[in-house]
Amino acid sequence: MGNVLTVTGMHAELRQKLRKRLRQRGVDVYIACTPSNVHYTSGFQSSFIDLSWQMTGTDLVVVPAFDDLEPAIIVSEYCAPHAMAASDIGDVRSYSMWTEGRDLAVVAQARSDRNLIVDRPEQYDSAEIFGLVKDVLRDRGLDNAVIGSDLALMKHSTFEWLLRTFPGHDLVDCEDILYEARRIKHPGEIDRLRCAASLFDAGVSHAASLVVEGQSSDQMRNNFEAGVAAALASIPEAGTCQGSFFFPHVGVGSDAPARSGDIIKLDCGVKIDGYWSDGCRHFCLGKPSANQRLVHDALKAGFDAALPLLRPGAVMKDIYDAALAAVRYAGLPNYSRGHFGHSIGMDDQTEEPPFIGPNRAVLEAGMVVCLEVPYYPADIGGFNIEDMFVITDAGHEALTHLPRDLIELSP
Repeated sequence: MGNVLTVTGMHAELRQKLRKRLRQRGVDVYIACTPSNVHYTSGFQSSFIDLSWQMTGTDLVVVPAFDDLEPAIIVSEYCAPHAMAASDIGDVRSYSMWTEGRDLAVVAQARSDRNLIVDRPEQYDSAEIFGLVKDVLRDRGLDNAVIGSDLALMKHSTFEWLLRTFPGHDLVDCEDILYEARRIKHPGEIDRLRCAASLFDAGVSHAASLVVEGQSSDQMRNNFEAGVAAALASIPEAGTCQGSFFFPHVGVGSDAPARSGDIIKLDCGVKIDGYWSDGCRHFCLGKPSANQRLVHDALKAGFDAALPLLRPGAVMKDIYDAALAAVRYAGLPNYSRGHFGHSIGMDDQTEEPPFIGPNRAVLEAGMVVCLEVPYYPADIGGFNIEDMFVITDAGHEALTHLPRDLIELSP
């Protein structure tokens, strides 16, 4: 698998790709504020903004569109040492915050020194933060810049500070530009996604092996996470596991413990060094009914019809049409679905554009996508087959490897 913790030059290459797209759109400088885009542009994962979207608009990355102008990180004083260690960006500027983190020798001096007593904000001061951003732009001769940022995703208060700090500047929403830049993954990113996908396999395998009648979804979650932890222990070079998500569907979706005849759907993923996996399998606790078998077989037919089309140059609509037609032909003639998968990377909701839907987006080598064919009939339970794939020059490579059959679990 290789060491996915350090990839020399990766984020410089990612910024270069982003700069080209910014210039094409007439944007002079981009200010990253979302957790995923701060990470993408700098290599620094801010624990401050990862902790809560209430904190977005604090730690920022400023990326000029021009190759001869260096980027900068605006970060809390608490996170500044970590930013300096994690990122290849040399210009790191810090703002004050409510926590005290200075060396003990300074704070615990025997005699009080007014020069060492700091007036701290209750949380942080947005005027100070955006003053630092303004300083960065002024230092680079970008006083009249067209400014791009995550306008569609930021808090209204952050937008107001942008307007207040840069009156008269053209502001451009860069959400689509960032997704365009992020859709083709660097090999180092694929390493992280491959690792996260392998942990999905390990966690689901372990959880499914322990399902018994009377088990709660919380117990299934615990078993999934135990399987992930055991797998991580066997690959110490894998990187840092930063959490998981677990969306089970037991039987008809009630909170009741699992019963014989229930469909158990395990839709889950793992975050490794900022990158998510996302996959799903469904099982039957005991022998499936004829209707449960019908649903599974129809969904698998849709998956199997779409799978060969995962290759460079394939149009999303063609993949979507193939999956939908196959599901309908296989016994669910009135089945409908808005998309059959999505790109994946750093977003906490795991689903990133482009989507495998009725659109004209085209697959390219280096993209990582999830192909999924779900159905959630309220009367017989939740179903979904979902796997991750990297698009290669020759077609695709599966990153998740669990069997796609309807496996019967012993009650």
